[in-house]
Formats: sequence, C-alpha cells, structure tokens
Amino acid sequence: MSGEATRRLSVLLDGPGTRPDSLLARLGRAWGDHVEIAWADTPPARLPDVAVSLPGKTACGFLAARAKGVHMPRVVLCTDPVSAPESDEASLPDAFLSPACPPELALERLAETVRQARRMEEARLRRAAFGPLAAVQTPDLSQGIPVLVAGDSARIGVALGAHLAALDLRGCLTAEAALPALEEAPARLMVVDLPASRAAELLARLRGDPRHITLPVLALCADEEEAAALLTSGASDCMPRAAAPKVLARHLLCLLRAGARRVLADRVLAGYRPRHRSGKGWPELPREAYERYLAALGEALALRGAEPLTLQLAQIAPPPFASRAANDDPFAGSLVNPVLSATLAASRDEDFVARVEGLGDIAVLRDAEAQDRIRRRIGAIVASTAFA
Repeated sequence: MSGEATRRLSVLLDGPGTRPDSLLARLGRAWGDHVEIAWADTPPARLPDVAVSLPGKTACGFLAARAKGVHMPRVVLCTDPVSAPESDEASLPDAFLSPACPPELALERLAETVRQARRMEEARLRRAAFGPLAAVQTPDLSQGIPVLVAGDSARIGVALGAHLAALDLRGCLTAEAALPALEEAPARLMVVDLPASRAAELLARLRGDPRHITLPVLALCADEEEAAALLTSGASDCMPRAAAPKVLARHLLCLLRAGARRVLADRVLAGYRPRHRSGKGWPELPREAYERYLAALGEALALRGAEPLTLQLAQIAPPPFASRAANDDPFAGSLVNPVLSATLAASRDEDFVARVEGLGDIAVLRDAEAQDRIRRRIGAIVASTAFA
C-alpha cells in the first residue's frame, strides 16, 4: 500500500495578494486553517486542487499545460456581478463564487467543485484504459435543454436570447407551482426570480427532495444580504436582478455546463462499475487493462504530489465464512465474495473497485481519506450483515 497522509484542500488564489483588504486576501485568511493557500505570483511545486481567480484572469494556464490533460478547476469571484467584463463562452469557469457567500459555505462549494472535476477525470481515465462504453447514452437535445423559471421569466429570456434555440424555456409564476412543474417535466436548470422569503422556502423544499438535490439553481436577489440567505438555503449561484443580460447569461451557461458534466460523469462511471464486479456472469478485469489504468492514474496524481493507494480487499475485512444448508456441497466455493459486494456498496462511483486477473479483489483510491472512509463503511456493512 502506498500514498500520503490525508491532506487538506490546496487552493491557488490568482489575484493581488499584496493588498490585505482585497477579497481574495480576506478569503485566504478565512480559509487558512482549513486549506493550503498559494498565490499565483509564487505558484506551488505541485498542481493545486482548485484555482480561485478574479474576472479576466487565466488562472495560471501554465499549470494546466503542465497537467497534460489533468484538469484543475477554476472558480471565478464575481467582484462586480452587475457589469463584469465580457468574455467568450470558451473561457467559462467551472463555477462562479459570489462575494456574499459565507466563507465556510464557499469552502464547501470549492470542495464539491473539486470532487466533480475528479469524477470527470476518472471517467476519462477509465475510458482511455478500458475503451468506450456502448451502453452510455447521450441526452436527446432535439427538443432543447429544459430550463424552468419560477417567477418572472422575461429577464431570463432576454439574457438567454442568443441561446433560446437550444433551450426549452418554461415558466411558472409561483413557488407553489415549481415542484409540481418539475415532477411533470424535469429540468436541467432552475432559475428563481421570487421575493427572497418565497425563494428561500422553495429552495429548502427543493433541496429536501432527493430527486432535486443536485439540480443547478440560479436565484436572483436585490442585495448581498438576500444573496447570502439564498446561497445558504441551497442556491447554486446568486445574481442581482440588475445584472447585465450578458453577465447573467454567462452564469446560466456555467451552471448548465456544470450540470451536464455531472450527468455525463454519473453515466460513464456507473457504466464501468458492472464491468468490474465479480461473481457469477462477470469476468475478471484483464491484468493489462488494470495496469494501464493504474499507470495513467499515477501520472495524474503525481502532478498533485500524490500516488494511488492500492488495497487488497482482504486487508480491509476478511471474507466471512458463508453459512450453508445441510444439503449444500461443503466443498463448493462461494459464487460472490461478500466483502467485494460490501465494497461496491460502500464505495462511490469514482472509487475503483474490481476483481483483477491474477491479483484478486482490488480497490484503488486517490487518497488516504478515501481509504479511511471505505474502511469504516465496509466494516459497518460486514459487521451488521448476515451472509447466507
């Protein structure tokens, strides 16, 4: 087993670090006890987990070039959300961050952005190592991407005017009608343009429904106080109603792209998991494909100063003795390894778990934190399950 101890999130702040009153500097001080902070003028030796930049910054493109295809997500601070400088769609960041977002919540959003970037990276690695998945279906865009607006949809229609051909823009006037509208026809993005109290109530109900936890939601607000409340209630992003249409459009498109990446990663990673299951009807993963994957993952992690953690599942929890009926063949082997089944149940899609030819049941993890999490969850499952 190899790897390094659990390490904190590393954040590159791409902006003026010499001004103690700057927004980036204030965030750096607020996050200082929880993350490793580096500044763009003195970049770190290893690739950071995420870059937080001001509008118009390139977020240290030379680091992305060094990564050789490994993606370092970029989050842009909206220092002037009403009239931020225009830019082309190709330069859209992975996410926008409102200055009104409380530092603790902002840090949670950064961690989630990093996780989604890792999921896409893992999906690309598996596709390169194991080949494409014929079963992965791309969404049908012939009817447009469904977007639901709760409240006044005129402002959103103006902002997305150049993109309406690719969108199916629907509206409902009240918060009460929003959830039934989603059940009738699911959306890929929701925009909330309602009074702050009604918007917060809708967001709480939305995030309390497991079907809509990951739905991107952009909320419109009157001031920073409302923005902070709406972000805390569950809005993915928050913009002033006075924002220029082109600025608003960039935020909407950023959320749509982030949602599309999440859906694609979900489908690809879920599609590879059945290939790696052991038991009746599922072959072992060829050793060559496994080593190809492990080498690619090692190159990616080396840029971040880490290396893969490879675990024999028997090291986590030994397979329990299977109970048998009196007329069973006492010498017959078990068709399914219950520890592997428990590992598949305890792990996330981006955790690599497989029965590898000549090596047995293997888990390959990206960091020690993932190892500790899987050990805890597998131990709990194995200890509380009667394997018959």
